[in-house]
Amino acid sequence: MNLTINPNFQTALKPAQKKSDSRYDFSSKYYNGLSQDTVSFTGRNKTVQNLAANTLKEVFRNSYENKIPANMILSAKFMDTLEAVANKLRQYGVQFDREYCELHPVKDAESCLSKFIRSGATPSDQIRATLYLENLYDLSIVGDKILPELKSRGYAIQMIPDVVQGKKVKSKKPDFELRLDGLTEDDLTGLPPELRRLTHPQLSGYEDIQMRLIDTLSSGKNKPPHELLIIFGKNYASAKYNESYYVYDITRVLQKALHAAQVENPAMYSPAKRIADNIKILREQLNTFISKPLFINAKNLDFYHEEAQLPVEIGKPYCISMPGLVEGIRNKIPLYYKEELKKVNTKEYETELQRLVEESPEFKERTDKTVFVQDIRKMRNELIRQLKTNLQEDLELIQKVQDRLAETIKKYGQKS
Repeated sequence: MNLTINPNFQTALKPAQKKSDSRYDFSSKYYNGLSQDTVSFTGRNKTVQNLAANTLKEVFRNSYENKIPANMILSAKFMDTLEAVANKLRQYGVQFDREYCELHPVKDAESCLSKFIRSGATPSDQIRATLYLENLYDLSIVGDKILPELKSRGYAIQMIPDVVQGKKVKSKKPDFELRLDGLTEDDLTGLPPELRRLTHPQLSGYEDIQMRLIDTLSSGKNKPPHELLIIFGKNYASAKYNESYYVYDITRVLQKALHAAQVENPAMYSPAKRIADNIKILREQLNTFISKPLFINAKNLDFYHEEAQLPVEIGKPYCISMPGLVEGIRNKIPLYYKEELKKVNTKEYETELQRLVEESPEFKERTDKTVFVQDIRKMRNELIRQLKTNLQEDLELIQKVQDRLAETIKKYGQKS
């Protein structure tokens, strides 16, 4: 179960945790898990309603929106740089599509907030852009051409924590990832040694090279990282656009935003297990019928220069069964919360309530470490309130998923 009642944004009702960017985010508009949160300022807990903004979400949103004008300036400079690099390296198959990058040069506040709620950290892709590289597997072009050109213009790969012990960072690594299919150790020789790390391809079939850069020439501290994606070409960009809207938005919301789907190792035959099973089946079908053929077709055009295309189509039986899977999730959501509410109200659950009390910020600030009956009662009431809030949010989210799936079937459903 996933609850949202403290400044860490995730308080588990039982030993259950969230499982490990979409430009077309629709969940954040219906995700209101912070409406009653408290936050600590200078060691004292105050309700967010007493602040100028009414909720933690509004505090975060207002803070982020204030940064957007400055980020837009940095984004324009970044795109100027990428355009210059692409023009210089055109003979190596490097291209820059400014029109595509200007569609979403800076992450909007709602998408940023949604990602912040899910991960608990400020998104590192606030400024982003894309380069095309015809032969994405020739990593020497990246290591010997693209990265040196970026470095000469003041952009260096951001270093992020690698080995952490407690609160101390023991070592760092470059924020650089290869999400390419079939890479071998020999393929990595074109990169600097510190970047030679194999990673697993995406289940959707999507491939890219991803990195985050820091503008070393700009002034000030806490410089926002600039996310750079390198993909095959314009057809791949179009496939990414469609896959993001018609598939990834659906699966991301179900896997990462739906509270009832965040149970780790749910019991067999329980509502949470049925929800998880339906999500897994739906994701596999969407990947099989839409994501993979979309990316294969785009790669065929941009990389192999072949016109042969796989059908991107949902067969008639699946046009019926897919909505049935989501309807099954909808039907199991109330049953899931009914079980959880019953559990919170049992005598046996008081041990877990005591643990949650002892882990709360208010309790840690108290000098008297006795857990009183009223502490247990208060925590139980908070969890009940949050369960009811989560139920409402999940029902709203699943409706949005159903609406988006209807769009997906309308576009890709078999017509004849």
